[in-house]
Amino acid sequence: MEREPRRGGGRAWLALLLFGVLVAGYLGALRATIGVTEVHSDRDAATRDQVYLVLHGGLLLIASVSGFAAGRWINGLGLAWATLLVIALAVAMVAVQVASFELACSAGQNGLVRHWHC
Repeated sequence: MEREPRRGGGRAWLALLLFGVLVAGYLGALRATIGVTEVHSDRDAATRDQVYLVLHGGLLLIASVSGFAAGRWINGLGLAWATLLVIALAVAMVAVQVASFELACSAGQNGLVRHWHC
């Protein structure tokens, strides 16, 4: 007696949906904290760094918890899903920061997701 092969399409869509929601949340949080990224003194820089630590660390924590929960619920592979989402979100965070720096310093589009000093 052969078992029917399970299709993984639903799992892939769930992973993409979670990733999309996390990236959208990241971009929204960056847009909401644009005022903090304008640095005029050392105290402003310290505040900006604290906000970014909480923002990035919090979103990576949310990605790991939601990935673990989704993985456990779907197929029992919570750690694999958590790792997948954390790594994908970290790569997206780096890509957004590099792209915003390039746009700010090369194309004059400063202030899309943060203020850069070129």
